[in-house]
Amino acid sequence: MKKRIRILSFIAVLSICLLFTSPALAQTPTPQPGGTAYQGDKVVVANTYRLQKGDSLTGTLAVIGGTATIENGASVTGDIVLIGGTITIDGTVNGNLVAVGGAVTLGDGAVLNGDVVTVGASLNRSATAKVSGTITEQTPSFDLGNGSGWQFPWNSSQNLLAKFLTAAFESLALAALAVVIGLILPRQTHQIAETIHTEPVVAGAVGLLAIVGSPILLIILIITVILIPVAILYILAFGLAFVFGWIALGYLIGQQMARLFRAIWSAPVAAGVGVLILSFLVGMINLIPCVGWIVGFILGLLGLGAVVMTRFGSMSSSPKPVAPVIPPVPPAPSDPTQIPPAS
Repeated sequence: MKKRIRILSFIAVLSICLLFTSPALAQTPTPQPGGTAYQGDKVVVANTYRLQKGDSLTGTLAVIGGTATIENGASVTGDIVLIGGTITIDGTVNGNLVAVGGAVTLGDGAVLNGDVVTVGASLNRSATAKVSGTITEQTPSFDLGNGSGWQFPWNSSQNLLAKFLTAAFESLALAALAVVIGLILPRQTHQIAETIHTEPVVAGAVGLLAIVGSPILLIILIITVILIPVAILYILAFGLAFVFGWIALGYLIGQQMARLFRAIWSAPVAAGVGVLILSFLVGMINLIPCVGWIVGFILGLLGLGAVVMTRFGSMSSSPKPVAPVIPPVPPAPSDPTQIPPAS
């Protein structure tokens, strides 16, 4: 029970960090004779972070899709949260470590005074690394038999911790898919994201119309019997449109974060980071009973509507303005006395 409370506290800390990300530290670093002392939480998103020998960080370190290194002689007083990135620890950590996806390396000089929890992440531990707490490694599993249905990776009827882990793992899977889509369809993804940004109300209305009209259209197609293959294709296209719209929405969030950090991210990086954060936060909100699904539903409508409006990103949602054609005006005579005779 104590371990679950600790891990759930990581969830709250991580959510706060994601909502209030900033490229600067909370306080000005204090120079020390042997290094620099940093005060406040540190969030690393799709970037690199290195705590050099003699430096110290007092606060939570969150690494999302980035790379962090704690050198020998450096120290962190606080918890470390890793999501889809890599971290190498050779120094001292006075806190717990939670890794969801990615890779964790505990070097020869690593000293971790706390627990280590990994979910779908690789843990490479040196024989001389010291961990005072417990090490828990979770590996997602698939259960396709015994009539119990598909559990990926945990049963949704389990406790709050299991639901959190499920949301985190699904966010990683969607982020990986977003990176692939950003690589092969960057222009289409940008076009859909631009439509969400410029016409959110229209996109939401079109998405709602698609949700409401789809069951009626499917019933008509199924009744005709001969058009059942068309209905199957429509269901597949509808699912692809929903996922594509979600990725474009995450891409838009990734772009905004890049501007916040005054950086330039490529389409795959922006899509991957944005979808990871979007899916994780929506998954956390979805844990709220009864009303938690509303936020994800509304955001899904925006993405779906934008995909429909842009024909899967192949065209702009708004027509290009047409320049008005103005008839040429004859130049005025240079001499007022020389007025051409009337015809």
